[in-house]
Amino acid sequence: MPKVRSPHAQRRARAVCTRCHSRKRENIYIGGLTCDRRYDVISRLGQAAFVAVVNAKVMNAIDHFRPHIGPRKQKARCTSQATALSEVTHPELQASSTTPVTPSQTALHPRHNIDCSGSNNGSPQHEPHFVNGDNIILQASQATLLPPPVIIQALSDFYFSELFPLVPVLDRQQAEVQSSLLLQQCLCFAGSTMRQSSSPVEWSSSVIYGRIKVLLLLHHDASPLNTLISLCILGTWLPYTPEARVLDNPWQWTGMAIRLALPGRVRRIWWYLFNSDTLQMACSGCPGMFPLQETQVRFPIPSDFDNQDIGAWMFCKFTSLCRLLRKVLELGKADKSSQDEVYSTLDELGLWRQSLPSSLQLFDESSKTRQIYNRITVELHIFYLVTTILASFLGRRDNPSLFKYSSMAASACIARLYEEILLHEEVTYLLPIHSWAHLVAAIPRAFSDGDLLNPDRAYEIQISQQVLEILSKKHTSAAAVRSRIDALGGCSAGTFPPQVGTMWDSLPAPIQDEKKQRVLSLFHFPVNFCPMLDLLRSTGSLGGVPLPHSSPIDNDADDWSIDWSSFLFDGAMSF
Repeated sequence: MPKVRSPHAQRRARAVCTRCHSRKRENIYIGGLTCDRRYDVISRLGQAAFVAVVNAKVMNAIDHFRPHIGPRKQKARCTSQATALSEVTHPELQASSTTPVTPSQTALHPRHNIDCSGSNNGSPQHEPHFVNGDNIILQASQATLLPPPVIIQALSDFYFSELFPLVPVLDRQQAEVQSSLLLQQCLCFAGSTMRQSSSPVEWSSSVIYGRIKVLLLLHHDASPLNTLISLCILGTWLPYTPEARVLDNPWQWTGMAIRLALPGRVRRIWWYLFNSDTLQMACSGCPGMFPLQETQVRFPIPSDFDNQDIGAWMFCKFTSLCRLLRKVLELGKADKSSQDEVYSTLDELGLWRQSLPSSLQLFDESSKTRQIYNRITVELHIFYLVTTILASFLGRRDNPSLFKYSSMAASACIARLYEEILLHEEVTYLLPIHSWAHLVAAIPRAFSDGDLLNPDRAYEIQISQQVLEILSKKHTSAAAVRSRIDALGGCSAGTFPPQVGTMWDSLPAPIQDEKKQRVLSLFHFPVNFCPMLDLLRSTGSLGGVPLPHSSPIDNDADDWSIDWSSFLFDGAMSF
């Protein structure tokens, strides 16, 4: 007489492959079966029962990493999670798909989620028996969680008031922001990086950064333009130390955005990517990826913006400055720049400064009085002076003394500008790239004959340390740069390789008045702005300068005796 199997055994036989069971092998994992009979098992078991088994496996895996709780609480938690998971896993049972919730629709709720199901997911068509795990990942990572509307509005204001002039990839009235969860998260992230104080943990920059990465990985937003904008905003954040080799750093985000960009449609984004790629090329030494030679897109102009204010002018002028910076970097990497190329680059820098509108000038042209403080104007001139330091190193073969003093003057002016930002308590608005600017400015200061030529050298070092200390609370790169600047102060010339060639074996050549004026035109600032400007302008016809108490320069023939080319042009941040 045949043995009657219990109902439980029959259900188990239908749910478990007998071949796998005889081998004592588990055949169910998150998302499907491992044996070759999985589709046969699904067809006999039924899709709903199969998904229930998979969900049970998911919950068991999650519970394995949770702290121990009592039986009653554990039972209550499992019941609530199973209910929520079934709602997420079976979106087809909903009466209709929901659309992303905008802040105005949830003004009465302190916290809210956006349902990620529906056609806006952009996922490809699945196989008939494929179990989609995207919603499980979204649920576990809380990638769909948005701040309350009042926080969203505050973070949005931070972006448009502090970051927009440098990263103009979103507009305040842009309709896509209201319908895209990805763009709303990006807007919150951009604003959170500009906050003075730290945000609550769930709305902190690092947490929102992780949510955006999850949304990108799952292709949650089907719009290529929205994906492009999110890559641009992610490129403003450096969560690791400069020497870290990871996939989610600004250089990687910028490279992906360049390959995804459509230059004919989004001119502002296209040239923002050029700026970002140039700065990453400068600070990390990585090769540039922007196809500048093949680009037919005109440079941005203020009329490309809805509001042609100082922020619009700032972005346009900063883009043209990055073009000059890229030229200097390419000449520095080749290290074969001729005298004509160096002075031609200096002339272009001087013309760039003269072309600035009055609203972007530091001083009034007629009265030479300081204009009202504006941080973006100060930042623009900081990067102008950083480019001047790099260009000065290119001219070291023509006359070392002149370009040494010009780099020292530029470094001192940079310190004064950072002092203004420090006194106005706006250091926290600076992007991580300012760590690289500090590092470049520290080189002439570290090897400038001690305090002999620059009596304010110690004060300038103190300003740099204070700014980097504040930046290090938000950016790990600032702490690394600060330690490297401290190390530069204790280095000797023997630590670095000497210059190659014989141009250092004789006294410096006399400085021609015409060449001197071309260098001095870069520093169109009053003398009382920085004492080092007076030193530069008093440079004598034989390369010497009148020093306090008639102190001689014993080693003036050895100016720029250290080979800084690998440091300045192969990535100062990776040194």
